[in-house]
Amino acid sequence: MRVAIVNDLRIATEALRSVLVAGGHQVAWTALDGKESVVRAKTDPPELILMDLVMPIMDGAEATRQIRITAKIPILVVTSSVAANFDLATKAMSYGALDVVLLPTIKDDPAKDGSSLLKRLKNIQNINIHTEKISSAMMQKLPYPPTLPYPPYPSMGALSQNEIKLVVIGGSTGGPAAFEKIVLGLGPKSDAAFIFLQHIGGEFCESFAKWLGRPGYLPLSIAQPGEKPTPGKILLANSDRHLIMKRDGSLDYSIEPTEIPFLPSVDVFMESLALNWKGVGIAGILTGIGRDGAKGLLALHQKGWTTFAQDEATSVVHGMPKAAADLGAAKYILPIDQVTDFLQRQLSKTVSK
Repeated sequence: MRVAIVNDLRIATEALRSVLVAGGHQVAWTALDGKESVVRAKTDPPELILMDLVMPIMDGAEATRQIRITAKIPILVVTSSVAANFDLATKAMSYGALDVVLLPTIKDDPAKDGSSLLKRLKNIQNINIHTEKISSAMMQKLPYPPTLPYPPYPSMGALSQNEIKLVVIGGSTGGPAAFEKIVLGLGPKSDAAFIFLQHIGGEFCESFAKWLGRPGYLPLSIAQPGEKPTPGKILLANSDRHLIMKRDGSLDYSIEPTEIPFLPSVDVFMESLALNWKGVGIAGILTGIGRDGAKGLLALHQKGWTTFAQDEATSVVHGMPKAAADLGAAKYILPIDQVTDFLQRQLSKTVSK
């Protein structure tokens, strides 16, 4: 694969070059800042760009936005610090960056020391990224354009008061900003339990949880093995393994199936939910590349769940929600600005047994 490196530090560029060469990839070109990378991407588009975040002239987030406006070149953010750069990393992901990885530290063996990065490149190769449609939302400075009101939608079948109201949502590229809108829209209280799944590098999950969880809003934490969904709380799936639901309604993690390129798999969790969760709830698919979540959402839809997918206009990339819609898994197609209102309407009715 022809890969471009954008980094203002020569030592970082050479470290990435050694990893790429060791993994059988070709370095297409290098750039010292974001502005230069925007120009080079137009004149000599590579198959992938490794994008630094903090650079002179133009940072990596803005470069990602400009490149993704005019080209379908996949971009992988590479940073030396999680905590210091997470806001920029999240912004880059809202503009279409696939994921965020740590800059490898090269000691003796580039292939071994850079194995995490090489694995991520292999996963990217397994997805036909270049066929994904980039939303017109990318033309905006903000992640999402304004949307017109949708017509009213009916409430889902009423839940028993003895059943936990469960909401499960999965996302990928552009997901962090979409999840942020949902968290802020839900406010400080809810009698529903929430589980979020976001494709993101395992080393960044803790930072993502801290960024997404806001003081004064619903408490949010990374789901722990043995934990059960709790009303009024958001659980975020860890991203080093697949989250699953066990027969007793508790959560756990599994390394299987290993062939799925991104963690955590939305399909794996939703399918386990369809098998093991006794009640019904609400499930949705947000912006993202690929097809993950479509089969799982269909399984829940067939079990009587209320299902939705994000619309094309407000998706950074419409791959995942489109796959769900095409499969007939999503009953409702919603702009991101209306998701929380939709959730609150659907959750508003309960009946006694």
